[in-house]
Amino acid sequence: MDPLSELLSSVRATTASWARLDARAPWGVAFRGKPSTFCIHHVASGAAWLSTEDDGHALALTAGDVAVVPHGRAHSLRDRAGTPVIALEALPGVRAGGDERVWHLTLGGAGTETRVASALVEIEDPFSVPIVSSLPPVFRLAGAGAGQSLLGEHLRLLAREIEARPFGSDLVLARMADVLFVHVMRAYVETLGDSPSHSCRSLELVSALRDPGVATALALMSRRPERPWTVASLAEQVGLSRSAFAARFTSLVGEPPLGFLTRMRMQRATTLLREGATLALTSQLTGYASEASFSHAFRQWSGMAPGAYRRQQHARQSNPRAEPGARPRAEGAQAPPARRAPADRR
Repeated sequence: MDPLSELLSSVRATTASWARLDARAPWGVAFRGKPSTFCIHHVASGAAWLSTEDDGHALALTAGDVAVVPHGRAHSLRDRAGTPVIALEALPGVRAGGDERVWHLTLGGAGTETRVASALVEIEDPFSVPIVSSLPPVFRLAGAGAGQSLLGEHLRLLAREIEARPFGSDLVLARMADVLFVHVMRAYVETLGDSPSHSCRSLELVSALRDPGVATALALMSRRPERPWTVASLAEQVGLSRSAFAARFTSLVGEPPLGFLTRMRMQRATTLLREGATLALTSQLTGYASEASFSHAFRQWSGMAPGAYRRQQHARQSNPRAEPGARPRAEGAQAPPARRAPADRR
């Protein structure tokens, strides 16, 4: 796979909710914050004003624009700044806490019409993936690039699926959530460098994907994190000297190669533990020589023991409507700091 596919291959959508808003000015709707949720809004016609509640980010949106609010931030859509908003859960047709996940909503007054298709996609462990954790608080995708064009086609197909609700649409929408997330990330990567608003961290990661040697190393570690990689062995794979490879990787990715390797191993470990794998198997599949060494590394990275994390995830799966409890720091922080990599002794 290409490097971006490698980096995103383990990210999965756990649940998704979909809404089509047919609104006439004045109108406004508030989306409450929820951890690990990506909110994606496509303005099919008309115009809208998006603002986040916690940090005051705002975007003016016109027809064709796609606005993305990652990391579960509470935000609002309205016809213009200052219009009062109604919570999404309070709108007629939305059953708060219910099983219905596709809504076709009409709201507002008798003014100018705006149509918006929205997706609220919950993602597994988004903060464990560097390029995902580096996303800005809110961003807009608008343009004629290949990524944006394909994203637009996908969103129009989603809008038709939401409106028509043919047989099998629940399954189609569930499967399309993963695809939508990848479309968004691809379009976002395509826009980097075109706007000074993007974070340095995002720019670093995309520069890394465009560097053949570093991209190859990223793909190798993402695909086979259990291998006993060292800086020397990775440098040999990409045809660089150890020192040149280490310097280039750290400069472009923002952390040393073995720090990135630890991140990939812990990302795999969280997936394995959620699926019920034993500590012995998880240790083996993440490249640790013993359960003790794996447990120590997992606790340092996440702030909790692997057994406690597995029990917590099982409890959440058995009661999905319960409020989430403590989370590993990788999920709870918007951009987890890079961990110090172990010294390369080979």
